[in-house]
Amino acid sequence: MKKRLFLLLFLVAAVAGTAWAAPQRIVSLAPSITENLFALGVGDRVVGVTSWCDYPEEAKTRAIVGDAISLNLEVLLSLEPDLVVGDATLVQSHLDTLQSFGIPVFVIAPATISEIQTALIELGEAVGAPERGEELALAMEARLAELVASVQRSFRPRVWIEVWHDPLMTAGPGSFMHELIELAGGENIAGDADSPWPIFSEELVIERDPQVVLLTAYNLAEALSRPAWQATSAYQNGCVYEVNPDIFSRTTPRILDALAELITIFDEVQP
Repeated sequence: MKKRLFLLLFLVAAVAGTAWAAPQRIVSLAPSITENLFALGVGDRVVGVTSWCDYPEEAKTRAIVGDAISLNLEVLLSLEPDLVVGDATLVQSHLDTLQSFGIPVFVIAPATISEIQTALIELGEAVGAPERGEELALAMEARLAELVASVQRSFRPRVWIEVWHDPLMTAGPGSFMHELIELAGGENIAGDADSPWPIFSEELVIERDPQVVLLTAYNLAEALSRPAWQATSAYQNGCVYEVNPDIFSRTTPRILDALAELITIFDEVQP
C-alpha cells in the first residue's frame, strides 16, 4: 500500500473548540509547492520560500529560508509563519524542530499525476482555497484526457530519461517521469528497475539502445560528447533532447506541459 500523500500536523485544535482560520503567513520549502500555492491564488500569503523557488516570477521576491535540505531557522522563525508546507521526503528531518517551535506543518509527496491532482485538492483545503484546488484538479484531468487521446501511434520508441549524469540516474516505475513516458506512448528502458529513481550503468543504457534520449540536467554538450553513446539509435538519428527540468521534475499542473512536449518528440521518431 502506498504511503499517504500527506501528513497534516496542523495545530487546528490547539485549544478545544477553537475555530479554524486559513493560514495567512505561509512558508514553502519546495519549488513545486511554491508554484502550487500561487496557482491556488494564495501567493500573496506566501512570506518565505527556498532559494530554488523561481516560478512564478513573483516568488523570487519572497524571503529565502534556505534550500529545504539546509534551513535557516532564524530567518524562518522571524517570518512568524502560521503554516510551513514541505515535500514529505525533504522536510522529514526538520519536522521535529518545526513542531518544537509550535509551527503547523503540512507535507505532500505526490508520485503520480493522479496524486498531483489529489495533492492540489488537499493543499487547497489546508490553505483555505478548496474551490480553487478542485478547479485545478479538474482542469488537469480534462487536459490529461485530451493529451492521451491525441496519441495515435502504435510505435513506442525506446526512451532513456536522464535525471542526473554523475552517476547516471533515471526514472523507474513509481515515478511521475516514468508515467509521462508511458502516457506519451514511449517505452522506458528503465521500466523494469526496482526503484522509482534508479542508478544505471552506461553499459546497460547502451545495450538497451534508446531511440530517444531526454536530458533534464542542462548537460547537452557533455552528453553529446560521450564516445560510447554515438552508436545508439538516439544519437545516430539526432534524437537527443535537452528538456526543461522545471516542468519535467516539479509536481504541478505544468507537468502536463511536459507530457505535451513528449508526445511531440515521440511523434517525430521514426521506427
